[in-house]
Amino acid sequence: MATRYGGQGRVSTKAKLADELVILGAVLANARERAGIKQADVAARLGMPASWLSKVEGGTRRLDVIELIQVAEAMEIEPGELIDEIRLALLTRDSAKL
Repeated sequence: MATRYGGQGRVSTKAKLADELVILGAVLANARERAGIKQADVAARLGMPASWLSKVEGGTRRLDVIELIQVAEAMEIEPGELIDEIRLALLTRDSAKL
């Protein structure tokens, strides 16, 4: 029986955004590597286990906007620059589909 909020056949937001999460993770990993910072160091600055950042960079964990800002700051990168990189990567992917 379907419920008011989706019920059977409902597709999770994570599943809908699977490709975007992979792009987000790749952009974050590239930015971190350019900054010369190890995953474990960024995670430690955030007070999180390295596995948390590994999941984010692997595209299997979502980030909210607050977490994205915190990750950028932990890598000593302007959050706006990171968002611009993510946007460009998404636009490049979308234009390749045309």
